[in-house]
Amino acid sequence: TLTGPGGSGKTRLAVQVGADLIDAFPDGVWWVELAGLDDAGLVPHAVAQALGARESPDEPTADTLVAFLQARRLLLILDNCEHLVSAAAALADALLGRCPGLAILATSRQALGLIGEHALPVPALAVPRASLPAEAGALLDYEGIRLFVERATAINPAFALTAANAAAVRQICARLDGIPLAIELAAMWMRALPAEELAARLDDRFQLLTSGSRAAPPRHQTLRGVIDWSYDLLPAAEQVLFRRLAVFAGGCTPEAARHVLNIPESGASTATLPATLALLHRLVDKSLVVAGQERGQTRFTMLETIREYAREKLGEAGEMERA
Repeated sequence: TLTGPGGSGKTRLAVQVGADLIDAFPDGVWWVELAGLDDAGLVPHAVAQALGARESPDEPTADTLVAFLQARRLLLILDNCEHLVSAAAALADALLGRCPGLAILATSRQALGLIGEHALPVPALAVPRASLPAEAGALLDYEGIRLFVERATAINPAFALTAANAAAVRQICARLDGIPLAIELAAMWMRALPAEELAARLDDRFQLLTSGSRAAPPRHQTLRGVIDWSYDLLPAAEQVLFRRLAVFAGGCTPEAARHVLNIPESGASTATLPATLALLHRLVDKSLVVAGQERGQTRFTMLETIREYAREKLGEAGEMERA
């Protein structure tokens, strides 16, 4: 399972993996898009439709799929599983246990949670630290910079990375955390704004980065949309902690997270440290928070772009002053 926050390039990576492996599977590589489904019960039907497996009203679709796949050797790619993760996991488990020639590659903002699953986080693109010199030639060693320049040039053939705009381009890519979708949306502005002006306006990134591909799903056409999708899937308790973590500019310890979680709100109960850790773990699992070690102590951080979104949600909830 390829995991990572929205816009990190999981789908494009899965497409490339499928293309690279097509000769390894005699019965092909098959793509199943789950993003448009809102009913978990339709997951087996979507797979059957993609494979061309004929369903029968007298047989569960999962059994139909097992019969169809048992003698075949193929790769099944399940794209965008996060909103149907339990159903996708149940079907994958049933099929893999009975179809020896089947391999499954899933993309999801959280792992499916199966025994034997290999969860592979898709990292953000490499971008230079703000402290590094902004030399145009050296900046092109970074994937995030190359993507920005490639997309900006496609939009505006006159655009070039130069000594004059190198510092601004570096700032744009770094502040967008190397998230491919965010970088592509920013590059669209090179038709109308110089890089220096765009860099100065990134405090309003969610108002600016709104012109994605019309062929993309609606949630991938704006930066806000791609994070809305993740936030809206969170249960209420996880939403509360997620937005309150925005007050920590440099991350926090579990104890600090417990403190902001326990700031009173209507109907709130006091969270214990184990309960807070459980919520933090689920936010990490859903690619919204990152866990790391600093001086032997566990700290939980957010990408700047996600933290800015959480700050907005904190304000909308009327919790900014309490936090």
